[in-house]
Amino acid sequence: MPPLFYPSFQALSLSDVIFEEIANHVPGFVGRLGAAWYWRLAGGTLVTFRLDCTVTEERWDVIRAQATNAHAGLFNIADFPFATYATALSSPPYIHDIQGAAEWANRLYFNMGHLITEAVQWLQMLHAAVIDPHVAPPASFPYLSPLERDLVRHVLETLDGRFDLSRLHAVFGDRISRRRLSLLARKWESMGLLTPRPRRVTYALHALVEADK
Repeated sequence: MPPLFYPSFQALSLSDVIFEEIANHVPGFVGRLGAAWYWRLAGGTLVTFRLDCTVTEERWDVIRAQATNAHAGLFNIADFPFATYATALSSPPYIHDIQGAAEWANRLYFNMGHLITEAVQWLQMLHAAVIDPHVAPPASFPYLSPLERDLVRHVLETLDGRFDLSRLHAVFGDRISRRRLSLLARKWESMGLLTPRPRRVTYALHALVEADK
């Protein structure tokens, strides 16, 4: 549910850094429109993030996220309370917002990096949930060829999820050229199936391989 009170422009601007960093890891970021931040993921999923408060509208202390795709199931909502990422229980971080003048409170005790990491993980799980092996993959996702499935399985089993072009070409050079491998990596990255560089297999690509079994 949208908050009854909305953050000031300054409060939204302070929060932009969080979502800009998430966007560096998860493609599909539309930007901030009004009082919310939006992602458009493959498979027709639209994700909305909003600032909200748990105590008073003068202190924004939680990010609430919601996805529109029904296939996401239990993953369609998520909360990221700032207090969860506090390094000192007695000093929970929040954005102090009074009459349009906003600033961080207890920012030094806020492990923002952990919040960003978990938000990225949630978006990737959401992406994967849409193409769960028990659900027919949407047409916007590619059908993986036997070679592509072999590439992904090799990455997961031997490269710890890293889509390393040099190491992959060393193993699969007799089946795919370096140029085709590079084009494939860029294509999958643009679709959110690989993370931005250094490229890694996402939950979505892993799920797509499972769906093709």
